[in-house]
Amino acid sequence: MAAGYQRTHDEDRLSKISRYLEYGFPLSTHSSLDPEAHPELVNPGWLPTSILVNILGENEPRFRKGKLQTVPQEELVTISTSGNQHELQYPSTTASSLHTLPPLEIVDGQHRLLATDLISLPDEYEVPVVIFDNLPLAWQAYLFWVINVEPKRINTSLAFDLYPELRDQEWLKRGESIRIYQEHRSQELAEILWRNPASPWKDRIELFGKRVDGHISNAAAIRSLMATFVRTWAKGNEVGANPEDITKLGGLFGSIDKSGERYIIRWRRPEQAAFLILCWNAVKSATAASEAAWKLALVDSANKVEADVNVYAFDGPYTLLATDQGFRAVCFAYNSLAQLVYDKIGLLEIEGAMDESEPTEEFIAKALAQLQDNQSLMSFVSAVAESIIDGVDWRTSAAPGISNEHKVRQGQYRGSSGYSALNRATLNAAFQSSDSNVKDAASQALTILGWDNE
Repeated sequence: MAAGYQRTHDEDRLSKISRYLEYGFPLSTHSSLDPEAHPELVNPGWLPTSILVNILGENEPRFRKGKLQTVPQEELVTISTSGNQHELQYPSTTASSLHTLPPLEIVDGQHRLLATDLISLPDEYEVPVVIFDNLPLAWQAYLFWVINVEPKRINTSLAFDLYPELRDQEWLKRGESIRIYQEHRSQELAEILWRNPASPWKDRIELFGKRVDGHISNAAAIRSLMATFVRTWAKGNEVGANPEDITKLGGLFGSIDKSGERYIIRWRRPEQAAFLILCWNAVKSATAASEAAWKLALVDSANKVEADVNVYAFDGPYTLLATDQGFRAVCFAYNSLAQLVYDKIGLLEIEGAMDESEPTEEFIAKALAQLQDNQSLMSFVSAVAESIIDGVDWRTSAAPGISNEHKVRQGQYRGSSGYSALNRATLNAAFQSSDSNVKDAASQALTILGWDNE
């Protein structure tokens, strides 16, 4: 049986449930108490709610490791009916490998199910189970939400990791939950960029509104992530779609395709955070290697020693890369471009482990290593960085030694209007890339946004 899209196995939770099944409450929460010494505390270990299980139908696909898989014909579980009686017909064979899709998946109740294997229950003990026959993933997501999230039993952001279908449900979009998810996820990612040792933004995001050269505000980081990566996936962006059918840009961390039948990218917080870190490290490296006129002019006017030159160009007081507008523009470029060629650069191969959904440093490092092993992705990320660093003048209008002509031009990137202007500049620069994926994605993005003829 597949674990479906459940939470990480919590050994303490399993132990408590197992103890509850044997001795009931309150002994289930007091492992130090001996049941034989306190028989008055032994109570029935009734399960108050049912375990929900779904039977996968014939030719019903699920994504595993970036590939669609179905249950082999000889391993299907079926239901036979005789009058008012229904009986499960189990296959004579079992899943032959980890790459074979099991015929059953748990919608809710994996800890209760696993707990029954840890103890010897009496033969007459009955575990309540509700079985669905070929229940669509969208309805599984609905059930999971109603059972676990609506009563505030688990973190909302975690629910969207476990069931990405929730990000594309109309019944959920009309309420506040999707907005809360987007704000919460953006806040989590901004915090990771601030604290993770591999991040170029470590200690450079001001959580309490303090203004520091080379730093951005926490609010600006959250707003930028919400405006770019953490948006609803754009309709029409599914694999094989006609580019002319795509009418807007969505969020790369957003959701699933328009039909709601399968995942686009099965990543969670560690993979999403790792992708942001990967992109920003590529921008930092491209800045260090660049011989662009803007960088040389900035460095020449700074009178910096050699060791400080590249740092100064990336996060100094006169580079747009270290401003709210620059942070937004880089996020905008990677989000816009990657979502239009995601199937060509290896993003479909991303699949985080079920027990590694928390964004710890360990899991983020593991996710970063996974992304770095993807050569198609690495080539794309590097090409985007090189094109936008070499193709855009990243000096602020206050940069020392800047000419009056350049001061006026760079002034367009200030204030609220500067976000759109700098976003457009990054796409125009990407369009000049020698990398075919980057150039093709930039061409599509410029057309979608109506910027191709401006």
